[in-house]
Amino acid sequence: MKVIKTILKILLILLIVYLISAFLAKSSYIVERSAIINAPQKLVYIHLGILRNWENWSPWKEMDPTVVNTYEGPDGKTGSIMKWVGDKTGAGQIELLTVDPPKYVKYKLKFNGPPDMGSIGTFQLSEIAADKTKVVWTDAGDIPFIFRPINMFWGMDKMLGPDFEHGLANLESLSSNQYREALKVINTDSIQ
Repeated sequence: MKVIKTILKILLILLIVYLISAFLAKSSYIVERSAIINAPQKLVYIHLGILRNWENWSPWKEMDPTVVNTYEGPDGKTGSIMKWVGDKTGAGQIELLTVDPPKYVKYKLKFNGPPDMGSIGTFQLSEIAADKTKVVWTDAGDIPFIFRPINMFWGMDKMLGPDFEHGLANLESLSSNQYREALKVINTDSIQ
């Protein structure tokens, strides 16, 4: 009986510590990464502003090959939606809130719970040169109370940041390869 009381006291103390840390932890987060893409801004934008194209570069598609995506609305337009279901990634959706080709995409991300979680993300594209584009990927959201202590110790930046870096690297590879192939065709056609 004494052992059970000791275990219950320890569990109670751990619960109190967890709840106190939840009150003290940040209630929101922001993750941001950027990359220089060796391709024109319009080409890069096509991969970001059209949700069907996310399958070609998204880091989460690689992590969960069981993902099945469905699409609603006019692709590449405000209100366009991509829903997904996967064994590892669960279920959720992305909805385009604002599109300003070829400079800006704003989207709402929602993970179906429990608990439901969501965030607002953006891609800002700026032309550095005719064949170079800077992409800044940002995601910001609120953290449910129960997960705040986890964010306090691991942080959303540490959890999402590597995924953003990997996704931007995929985007760079895809866009720059397409651009190089297009230049080969243009150069070949001009010779004939």
